[in-house]
Amino acid sequence: MSSIDPIETPGPSGLRTVLAMTAICMMVVGFNTSAVTTIMPNLKSEFDLTPSQLQWVMAVYTVTSATFVSVLSRLGDITGKMSVFFFGMLVFAVGSASVLFSQDATMLLVGRAAQGAGAAALFGTSLSLLSAAAPEEQRAGVVGIWGAVVGLAIGIGPILGGAFASYLSWRAVFVTDLVLLAIAFVIGLRVSRRNYVPDTRMPGAKLDTAGAIALLLLLGPLAFALSHSETHGWTDTLTLGPLVVSVFAAVALVLTARRSDDPLLELRYFKHPRYVMAAAGMFITGFSLFCFYIYFNVFVQSPDAFGYSAVHAGLAILPTSISMFIVSVVAPRLLAPHSFRWPLIFAMAAMAVGFSLLSTTSNVDSFSDIWWKLIIAGVGTGMCFALLPRLGLRLLPDEHAGQGSGVINSCLYFGATLGAVLGGVVEAVTRRSGLSEVIAALPQGSTQRADLAHALTHGSPSQVEQLLAGLDPQSGAALAQALRDLQDNAFDSAMLVAAVASAVGLLLALWLLRGPVPPVHDATKFTQKG
Repeated sequence: MSSIDPIETPGPSGLRTVLAMTAICMMVVGFNTSAVTTIMPNLKSEFDLTPSQLQWVMAVYTVTSATFVSVLSRLGDITGKMSVFFFGMLVFAVGSASVLFSQDATMLLVGRAAQGAGAAALFGTSLSLLSAAAPEEQRAGVVGIWGAVVGLAIGIGPILGGAFASYLSWRAVFVTDLVLLAIAFVIGLRVSRRNYVPDTRMPGAKLDTAGAIALLLLLGPLAFALSHSETHGWTDTLTLGPLVVSVFAAVALVLTARRSDDPLLELRYFKHPRYVMAAAGMFITGFSLFCFYIYFNVFVQSPDAFGYSAVHAGLAILPTSISMFIVSVVAPRLLAPHSFRWPLIFAMAAMAVGFSLLSTTSNVDSFSDIWWKLIIAGVGTGMCFALLPRLGLRLLPDEHAGQGSGVINSCLYFGATLGAVLGGVVEAVTRRSGLSEVIAALPQGSTQRADLAHALTHGSPSQVEQLLAGLDPQSGAALAQALRDLQDNAFDSAMLVAAVASAVGLLLALWLLRGPVPPVHDATKFTQKG
C-alpha cells in the first residue's frame, strides 16, 4: 500500500496559479544563470577580480546548486514542498541583494553561493510541485511548459544582461531577480493559503542524515575539482584531493542507501532503464547546452569572428531559444499518450546533428550561414527538456516526486558544470597546440619573434594587434589569418564535444527505451519487499 492517501489535485484555476509561481521562479533561475555570463567583464573591472575569482563567480553558483539540490528536494518530500520552495525564494533573494549591494569580491561570491542554494531549492521542488498539483492527464503539458520556460529564460538572459550592462548597470540583473521573486512570493502566499498543492509528505519519514552527509561530500568536492581543474590542471593537489574525497563518499553513499529503510536517494529506482535514461539524458542535455552556450557567446563576440556586442550575441542565440520554447510547449501535448522512445531518439539525434554542423563554423561565415543550424540544436534540446523529466517522474510514486526531481535536476547541473569545463579544456588544448605551430612558423631571426611569442601566449588581444601592426604587411596578414583560423578550430572543437555527448545520448535512448510503455509508478516495484 502507498504510504499516503490518494491526492486530490486543484481545479484549473489553482493549477494555473501554481504554474505561474513556479514559472516565474524558473525564469529567475534560468535568466540569472545565463545573464551573469555576459556581465563578467563588468564584474572583473569593478571588483578587480583575478582570473580565479572570476571563474568562481559562475563556479560557486553551479557547485552550490549541484551539491544541495538533491538534499533540499528530499526535505521537500518530508517537510512539505511549499516550505522548501519558499525557503528557496527567500535565500535566492538574499543572495541577489548581496550581489546587488556588494562592494568587494568576498561579498559578491557569498551572494552567488546563496543564489546557488536558493536555485537548488527552487529547481529541486518545482517539478514535484507541478506533478502534485496537476492531474495525471495534464502533467505532460505542465512539465513541458516548465522546460520551455527554463529554455526561454536561458536564451533571453544574455540579451537582457548585455542590455543592462550596456545601457543601465550590471546590477540591474539582480534588481530584476528581486522584482520577479517578490511577485512569485505573493503568488506563493495565495497557493499556500488555498492549498493548491496537495500535501504529499511521507508520514513519519526522516532525513537520512548519513546519506545527506555522504552526498554533500560526493557532489561538493567533485564539483569543486571539476571547476578547479580547468585553470590549475588535474594533477594539482586541490584537484586530486577533492576527487579522492568524492570517491570515498560515493562508496559511503551506496552503503548507507542499501542499509537505510528510507534512504536519501532511492538507488533502486536506477534499476529501471527509463529512469536511468531520464537522469542520464538530462545530464547530457545540460552538458551539451552549456558547452554550446558559453563558447558560442565567446566566439561570436570575438573581433576576429562575428564581432558582436553582448546584446547582439544574445540575439544571435534566439533561433535556439525560440525553437526550444516552441518545441517544449508543443511536444508534451502531442506526445503525452505515446511512448517517448522515438521522440527522444529524434531529439538526441537533432542535438548531435545541430552541434556537428556548428563545428564547421569559421570566421568567414555570417549569421545567415548558421541560423538554421541553431534551430536544429534548439529543437533537440527543447524536446529533451520537455520530455526527459516527465519520463522519469511518471515512474515514481507521488511521495518520491521531490527526490526524483532532485536527482534529475542534479544531473542537469552537473552536466552543465562538466560541459563548461570539458568544453573549455578541449578549446584550450586546441588553442595551445595551434599557438605552438604559429609560434614555430614565425620568421627566424626576427627581432619581434620573442615579443610576438610572449604576447601570443600571455598577452592581451590589443598587445597582439599592436605587434602584428609592426610586421611587414604580408607577414602580418598571414599571421592574423592563422590566428583567426586557430580561433575557429578552438570553437569547432568545443562544438564537437557537445555533438559527441549528444551522440552518446542517442545510443542510450536506443538502448534504454526499448520495449512497451511501462505503467505509471512502474519503478515502485523495485522497492517492494517480498
